[in-house]
Amino acid sequence: MAARNVPAEIWGKIFELSCTDGGQTGRSLALVSTYIHAVSRPYQYLSVSITGKNAIAQFANLLAQDTECRRVKFLFMSTIDPSPELRASSSCPEHPAEIPSISDVDATVRDPNGHCKTLNDMYRVLEFVAPSLRILHVVMDFHRQEIFLPIQFPVLEELTMQGPFHDHVDCSDEFFDTLYPTLPSLRRLFLTDVFTCIDDRTYLALEHYAPYLTHLKMQSADGYVESSRTFLRQLSRHNGDEKKNTESYVGHEWNGVKKTNKQPRFPETLQRVLFHMGPTQTAGFFGTMYLLRSIALRELEKVTKEDSRIVLFKDSTWKHPHSRVHSCVEGKGQWLQRIAGGRGHWEDRD
Repeated sequence: MAARNVPAEIWGKIFELSCTDGGQTGRSLALVSTYIHAVSRPYQYLSVSITGKNAIAQFANLLAQDTECRRVKFLFMSTIDPSPELRASSSCPEHPAEIPSISDVDATVRDPNGHCKTLNDMYRVLEFVAPSLRILHVVMDFHRQEIFLPIQFPVLEELTMQGPFHDHVDCSDEFFDTLYPTLPSLRRLFLTDVFTCIDDRTYLALEHYAPYLTHLKMQSADGYVESSRTFLRQLSRHNGDEKKNTESYVGHEWNGVKKTNKQPRFPETLQRVLFHMGPTQTAGFFGTMYLLRSIALRELEKVTKEDSRIVLFKDSTWKHPHSRVHSCVEGKGQWLQRIAGGRGHWEDRD
């Protein structure tokens, strides 16, 4: 009876502040009493963590049937469902840096039809919760066609995309116009498995997708840092020292309208750039690859000295044959820190 004496609005505020832990509090509240279950119902899905393809499909079906479950603010969604042993592990075993081979991934994960269904389920979930979503962390264990997501998120502030994607070197600029809705609210973006090749369109997509981005973190998937240097130098082109040889990124039109807005836009809005190098390559004949990497690394360090916003991490993030699974576990931990008000993966040090 004491619970009923408290106004529902106050209970609502309590539930809103407490349901930021991946869903555990919401599920617990539903079991307290019939009254608490009813009052907390709109807040039980404020933060949701989904791991595994089956769980994603089930949650998509739930959202389709129950509109009250769509008020999600914080979402972690992973196609990988780590084993209980890995979920309980707080650290990754140290191994020589290497990219997981295709044999590390279950055969069903490589099924194109399975990929299509899973991606469709993920899009269904995101379309349902997009109006309220503020922090989104996605982990995928298969190549996606898009760098970002072809969904409009009106209030999304932070986005993390873990997993490989196909770059679009040969695509025309118009390709991005129709694929990526602009997200003016996005302030923090974390991308992994990035191949920053010379002709890659990742920078161009960033410029369109997140025009007011303040924090960018990237983890390279390749060990060739020369192209990474080219990418990072583009971030400083508004200083006037990189306009030559960047014609393909200057003066672009998006949706047929020139950028005449004088308000600072990406990359001017950037306050911090955290850049992780890719895995170390084999030495090659006579140590050629090692020598080339060392030379390019020195050039990359020059870029970071010229631009104080850029923080360079020299150690590869690939430290275990099953790095995908461990990255998922670490990613969820970082997501929980972020929705609780912590720094998460935005620390300036390893």
